[in-house]
Amino acid sequence: MTKVYFLGAKEEKEILTRIGTLFEKAFPSLPNPGDKVAIKVHFGESGNISFVKPKFYKEIIEKIKAAGAEPFLTDTNALYKGSRHNSVDHLKTATEHGFAELGIPIKIADSGYVDVEINKSFFKKVRIEKVIHDADSIVFLNHFKGHMGSGFAAAIKNMSMGCASRAGKQQMHTSTKPRVNSKKCINCKKCGKVCPENCISYDNGYAQIDIVKCVGCDECVVECPTGAIAMMFSTGPADLQKKMAEYALGAVKGKKAYYVNFLINITHYCDCFNTKMKPVIENIGVVAGLDPVAVDQASFDLAKERAGKDIFLELHGFDSTVQLEYAEQIGLGSRKYELIRI
Repeated sequence: MTKVYFLGAKEEKEILTRIGTLFEKAFPSLPNPGDKVAIKVHFGESGNISFVKPKFYKEIIEKIKAAGAEPFLTDTNALYKGSRHNSVDHLKTATEHGFAELGIPIKIADSGYVDVEINKSFFKKVRIEKVIHDADSIVFLNHFKGHMGSGFAAAIKNMSMGCASRAGKQQMHTSTKPRVNSKKCINCKKCGKVCPENCISYDNGYAQIDIVKCVGCDECVVECPTGAIAMMFSTGPADLQKKMAEYALGAVKGKKAYYVNFLINITHYCDCFNTKMKPVIENIGVVAGLDPVAVDQASFDLAKERAGKDIFLELHGFDSTVQLEYAEQIGLGSRKYELIRI
């Protein structure tokens, strides 16, 4: 049974003082000396306050450096408009959020993609950003939180949407499109300002979305002040989760990978939005292991235990464990695990 290590902590100070011990226990075998190690993080959208702050990563990075490996921080550009839409603004945002202070290179993954063959139900090949694909190993530092498309987002989300090229992100989003309730729309035009494809018009006095041009980033859903815009799953939310699992499989094919989930500042939506969100569950701690499915399953179970219910089902209205079930089915990992408390 897969071993998953858990550092239970409500206070940030306790996490900071014990994160190194957790990393050592979970990963006794570190990257080889000289290995180029991609530290896959989320730099947080400008204005977002819930992303995992760089201070939590410092001890982990120091241990990787002490092993003789050469780590660098990385993330891919987003589909939506914002401070992470292009590499210049993305790097600026990472710097403003303090990631440059960690003392290792920051590489925004924007140098093209590599087709990785996986031969699964949705994709025969997946498009993984070259910067990440070319790394010798990958350390995924994931923020566990809610997500409007997948229910919750953690390791599998960071591996898939987080490592895919822009074209790959679009491939995964093809089953999700927003819709407008004209009766609720107040024609404020805020949705159009955040649309990356300029596919929203107001000819009839309310917002109208060109579904053909829409890439399904759903930035408009969060921006809408009246709730007039909601997600519409053309084939059901399960397909998005399954596509994510397949992309995650391609992201780590042939790689040595490590997974750390931070169960802190657990919010309704993900860190891609420039809104200040209050946590929906109090801090739980940190989970780590070599199996992304087991790490995500343990994180989900701990959140469910703490909340006393499946809070993501309540928040988003669909089963978010499809990603876990399908990921296990295609060989990404196992949902069965032994939880070892640190």
